[in-house]
Amino acid sequence: MTAVLVIFTIVLFITIDIVKVRMAHRKEVGEFAPVQAFSDIRLPQGLFLGQQHSWARLTSLGELKVGMDELLTQAIGKIDRVELPEVGGKVAKGQTLATVFHGGRQLKIASPIDGTVVVANQGLERDPASVADDPYGSGWLATVWPKEHGEALKSLRVGSKAVNWMRKETQRFCDFLAVESAPNAVGAALADGAHPVVGAALALDENGWTEFQKEFIG
Repeated sequence: MTAVLVIFTIVLFITIDIVKVRMAHRKEVGEFAPVQAFSDIRLPQGLFLGQQHSWARLTSLGELKVGMDELLTQAIGKIDRVELPEVGGKVAKGQTLATVFHGGRQLKIASPIDGTVVVANQGLERDPASVADDPYGSGWLATVWPKEHGEALKSLRVGSKAVNWMRKETQRFCDFLAVESAPNAVGAALADGAHPVVGAALALDENGWTEFQKEFIG
């Protein structure tokens, strides 16, 4: 009986040591972050999309509320800080309206229209993450009084044209990642089709990040 107890005690101690070793190894390696694919296109009605992945929506006051679209927000995955335009400042179509930051990376967001900044979304200073969490709602960047209302919206996409274009752009982003061979981005493409991983652009090296901005913002 004593021999059995001794054997049992030895086995128990060995088991405890194995568990400790495995737990220590898991802490060294780290837990795998959950993989999240791009969500389906969810453009609200009345939203106009620009070529450089910024959007505009007409308000009841005649101003245009502007922001960055979901391809950019999902490509980055998270935003730590936002640099907003100055109220009263002039903005030109295709030129920088705002800059968003994640870690050591920054992304300059182009204005989809010409005009004057009326309001900057100061709420983003307290909650910059809302740009990615709710890009077409609380994550708007600024409101702009357009230089000319008709011309401002004329070249932008809306409705089914905007949705179809975004689908093509998502596929183009997948193809871009494949060419750039982004680690942890291409390999994590999910089985349900052309859905990159949220935050995939952050896996690019510096050259890839520069090319990403040229390809999708210009």
